[in-house]
Amino acid sequence: MKKTIIFSLFAIFSLSIFAQDIDEEVQLSNRFGKADRLMVDVYNDFWLGTPDSANFSKFNRGASVSLMKDFPFGETNFSFAVGLGIGMHNAYNDCNMYRDSNAVTYFVPIKNEYKMNKIGLSFVDLPIELRFKTKRDNVFRIAIGGKIGYMMNNHVKYSDATTKVKTFKIENINPLRYGVTARIGYKMFNLYAYYGLSTLFKDKKGPEMTPVSVGISFIPF
Repeated sequence: MKKTIIFSLFAIFSLSIFAQDIDEEVQLSNRFGKADRLMVDVYNDFWLGTPDSANFSKFNRGASVSLMKDFPFGETNFSFAVGLGIGMHNAYNDCNMYRDSNAVTYFVPIKNEYKMNKIGLSFVDLPIELRFKTKRDNVFRIAIGGKIGYMMNNHVKYSDATTKVKTFKIENINPLRYGVTARIGYKMFNLYAYYGLSTLFKDKKGPEMTPVSVGISFIPF
């Protein structure tokens, strides 16, 4: 069901993007190059503000997919873009999470041997960008912007030699996230960065953790 809803959102948004007049698309392509409509980001999350009691991995894979609409500023190389996306983040660590008498989340190290323990997060995002692109098909581009997102899912996934457990709806997780983004690259390959300005947990309900994502963007057309 969840996959169906996500697919439907993207299908509706895709139709709104691509249902353009043919002559307008041709003029835009000739004048401004490709519109950078589909963006796929693959990155590693570095978590800042983690508690001293917990050991968080430096390798936390994540990914996002966005569909964007480009609005050129006249005849210049600059444009504004807005879109819709889905972003996924992970935080591998060696702790269980508990809440104290004030309902504040804290971390306690796992004492037994285990194979995996992670926090998984997914968001539906509204990304925006201010872009500079050269006026040719094999474009060089620089973009700065940001995104704000609402959480679709959060869970803890744990496994050891005999047990696999997936727990959903973690208490005190902040449902909103926002931060700044940047990308620079040539043709379809670009460097990508995201700096989170919101914390993983609600205000004063847990450690002030926030992600910094660094990776590569693929822009096929």
